[in-house]
Amino acid sequence: MGTLLKYLLYALIIVIIYLLGVGFYEGTFNKDSTVGEVTSDVTAQTKQMIKDGYDKTKDAVTDEFSDNDSKTSETGGFIAK
Repeated sequence: MGTLLKYLLYALIIVIIYLLGVGFYEGTFNKDSTVGEVTSDVTAQTKQMIKDGYDKTKDAVTDEFSDNDSKTSETGGFIAK
């Protein structure tokens, strides 16, 4: 369990560094930005990335199940491969 938490923390740190880099590259953050502005922007972008990933995963699973249902009905209950 400790290893899983360690890797989740590493992933979170990588995402934060990525979002900070994108913010500086795009000019969203500059030398006049406050810590609060940067934090709120990174938080919003992180939530959006998680939501996008969740939606894409949900769509992929839904598509896979709908594909399997059509294959099952075509083959009389067996999934053709």
